[in-house]
Amino acid sequence: MPRKLFRKYLPDHQRVRSNRHIARFGGFLRHPNLWHLNRHSVAGGVAVGLFAGLVPGPLQMLVAALIAVPLRVNLPVALVTTFYTNPFTIGPLYVLAYLIGR
Repeated sequence: MPRKLFRKYLPDHQRVRSNRHIARFGGFLRHPNLWHLNRHSVAGGVAVGLFAGLVPGPLQMLVAALIAVPLRVNLPVALVTTFYTNPFTIGPLYVLAYLIGR
């Protein structure tokens, strides 16, 4: 059910490939797993987004994109997942990361 709901709002594969901004990067952004909703690419995108969300400062989305492309995981999911860190949750998340790492 959720998959059909998401597919209704997402552009199709050909439209993404023909976008002029994506065409600038050549073959880097044309891999199907970067845009398709399947178990592997979405799970990897969430993992990359959660990891990149702990990067300090405004570089979270850039780091998520730079990691998601070579790993060939879902790029939009990785970018959206970085939004779990915000001014209200970043303090407890850094404390939790410190306690786990210690």
